[in-house]
Amino acid sequence: MTFNIGRKKRELMTLGIDEFIDRLLKHVPKPKAVLVRSYGLYSQNKKDELEKCRAFCGQQPIEEPDALEWQDCFKDSNDHPELCPVCGKRLVMATIHKPTGMIPHQGAPPLLMPYLKEAA
Repeated sequence: MTFNIGRKKRELMTLGIDEFIDRLLKHVPKPKAVLVRSYGLYSQNKKDELEKCRAFCGQQPIEEPDALEWQDCFKDSNDHPELCPVCGKRLVMATIHKPTGMIPHQGAPPLLMPYLKEAA
């Protein structure tokens, strides 16, 4: 396979088909890979330029998706996490417990009165 690798002038490279496919597949992202789309016309401060380019190419403007609350994911489900599994009524939050900063540990809690252990 022969192809052009030059940017400003024509430079040809010839590779075997297996080598070409190997090099090509190195540019394919792995499944579930997060790709950066915040540079060039995709950056937040270039929205106007992106809209002009899309209009020039005959494409529709990008529509902003509707805001989605996590509760919307469960509106057609019987397993809504805010519903009581017994009676089916909506659960109401009564209090919020702030984290204490204690590190969880395994085993028995520390002995609060070590002198009791010595007496036994």
